[in-house]
Amino acid sequence: MTEGAGRVAVIGLGNCYRRDDGVGVAAAIAMERLAWPNVVVATGIAEPLGVLDAWTGAELAVVIDAAVVTPATPGRVHRYQLDELPTQGEGLSSHSIDIGRTHALARELGRVPDAVVVFAVEAADTGPGDGLSPMVARAVPVVVGMVAAEINRFRSAKRSRHTGSR
Repeated sequence: MTEGAGRVAVIGLGNCYRRDDGVGVAAAIAMERLAWPNVVVATGIAEPLGVLDAWTGAELAVVIDAAVVTPATPGRVHRYQLDELPTQGEGLSSHSIDIGRTHALARELGRVPDAVVVFAVEAADTGPGDGLSPMVARAVPVVVGMVAAEINRFRSAKRSRHTGSR
């Protein structure tokens, strides 16, 4: 097995000092507390190269972020694969990280994971302040469950491919 084989990167984007924008960080920290083997959690990322560094060497990258959309249903969770991601102009993120463009750069540099999945939680309030709004806070365990299911699906599919090739 190569170094990092089976590694999963869970990347929580956002700013905890801008209320619901911190939902990605909160969900990633909750995943980290589960202490899954070979799952590495990254938060505190403020620019695309931080994402690239966080997922380099991972087979699966799961990105969790707040979605600023109008009209919003605060706490609603969206799951995207790379080819489904809305552009920033459509309001996926409240900061300057475009996952699609980051992935394209990573591909050029030979630093892409086998799979990337993005979970976006619709935000109610991204103004200054600590703490998530109640509806978005209730979404954190939902996102954690969805991320756990995604990791299990990925690992199960990988085992099936591996054992089927013998």
